[in-house]
Amino acid sequence: MIKIEYDNTIEEIETAFMLFWSRYSLTRTFLFSVVFAISAGLFVNMAVNSGGSGITMPIGGIGTGLSLALLANLWLKPRRAKKKLSQALSLMGEERYSAEFGERQIEIQTIAVVEPSEPDSEQEDSGESAEPERSTSTYNIATEELYSRETPLMFVLFVNRGLIYLFPKRCLSEQQIAQLREYFVAKNI
Repeated sequence: MIKIEYDNTIEEIETAFMLFWSRYSLTRTFLFSVVFAISAGLFVNMAVNSGGSGITMPIGGIGTGLSLALLANLWLKPRRAKKKLSQALSLMGEERYSAEFGERQIEIQTIAVVEPSEPDSEQEDSGESAEPERSTSTYNIATEELYSRETPLMFVLFVNRGLIYLFPKRCLSEQQIAQLREYFVAKNI
């Protein structure tokens, strides 16, 4: 079993988001780009070859503009999503993580660090301190659709098509990096 503890920076999360986008959306983006480029070409042809007759020329112009706008939006959308993600993350509190890579499952625990605030009188009287919020996710290797990718700065674990986890190498020892690499290869993840 491999156990690691880590945290993530906003820059690392942005990098992982773009890896996620390229894994699951890049092919679709290329296909739609071809479709929008062809439609823009057809609309340009319609506008140019209409000879000024009737409604064909305005439809060609409107269609060309719309096709080009959709094409631009297609490529700008992931960057806007990344920017919104960064803004949302900057408003959140600090989180730490721990992960255990076992023989049959991967368990990832999120620990939200609660910023100290003014203690209420009941807390002071009981001598208790606020416990950090914790949530645990467990993924069965045999049944989940897991895929990993290693970059020079991190390991990224893709879970299904809707969730990723990143394990920055800056938080890992050389031994843990080698163990994690071997684990992903051995489990065919």
